[in-house]
Amino acid sequence: MKFGDQVVSVKKWLLYLILLAIPGVNIVTIFVLAFGNKNETVRNYGKASLLLIGIILIATLIIAFLGSS
Repeated sequence: MKFGDQVVSVKKWLLYLILLAIPGVNIVTIFVLAFGNKNETVRNYGKASLLLIGIILIATLIIAFLGSS
C-alpha cells in the first residue's frame, strides 16, 4: 500500500462533509479534494463531484434555454 492510498478515517470524512455543507467554502473544498489531496480515493471523490456539478449545470442551462422559448 502506498503512502497516499491509506484509508481515510471517519473523522476526516466528517470534516470534509462539514466543509462541503458551508456555502462558498464547498466549491474551494471540492477543488482541493480533487486536485490537492494525496489520497487517491479522496481525489476520485472530488473529481466525481466536479463532474456531477458540471453535468447538472449543463442540464440546467439546456432546460432553461429550451423552456424560455
